[in-house]
Amino acid sequence: MISIKNLNFSYKGSNRANINNLTVDFKPGTINVLIGKNGSGKTTLFDLITNIIKRPGEITGVPEEKEIIYQLQGLFFPSILKGKDIFRFFLYTDFKNEIKLGKTPYIDQYMSPSEIDLMERVWNTEFGQLSIGERRYLSILAITLMKRKLYIFDEPTSGVDPESRIQVLKRIEEITKTDSIVLLSTHTLHEFENINCKLHLLHKGNIRFMGTYEEFIKDNESRNPDISFYEKVREEA
Repeated sequence: MISIKNLNFSYKGSNRANINNLTVDFKPGTINVLIGKNGSGKTTLFDLITNIIKRPGEITGVPEEKEIIYQLQGLFFPSILKGKDIFRFFLYTDFKNEIKLGKTPYIDQYMSPSEIDLMERVWNTEFGQLSIGERRYLSILAITLMKRKLYIFDEPTSGVDPESRIQVLKRIEEITKTDSIVLLSTHTLHEFENINCKLHLLHKGNIRFMGTYEEFIKDNESRNPDISFYEKVREEA
């Protein structure tokens, strides 16, 4: 479990608190989803946890760095590399990797027929010819096959079509069946209705709400999570 107690943080030269007396625990067994307005402190918190920004003593329980994988939104690879090359890049740089890849596309028992079709299509396609969704799915799939104690996903479904979003989230959800801790940030709330998750609404550097998806929308007759979000961030602290 990662525990954060009374954490404060401001960037050097800034008079604004990016993290403001934050206390929260992140546990395994669920996707810990961070939501919030732009500038609410989500990425700053991830950077502090992963020691990109020097990790303060108020954050405890973080595994050693080789046991952490942090997926960022932007992935830059030479456009002439093929899908299989990107996939191998992730797995063959993984010190725990036990998966051996051959000439044929990677397939496993968790894949739907449409995912198998996707893998067969992208395997020998140049990275520069892949759509954003195809790139994202390929990268997330490889990352979820890398065994770690802490996974952090920064908006993994951004720019992805509805079918690919479900595929990506189901892959991430599989990790919660292990002892690993999973953190994820997003601006797309409705896709978590049927996902094993706990929502953490970060607002002005602190937690405004923490609970299940159903608890998040329970006072909302329309069941629209965007309306629930709006109501919670406009309330007075």
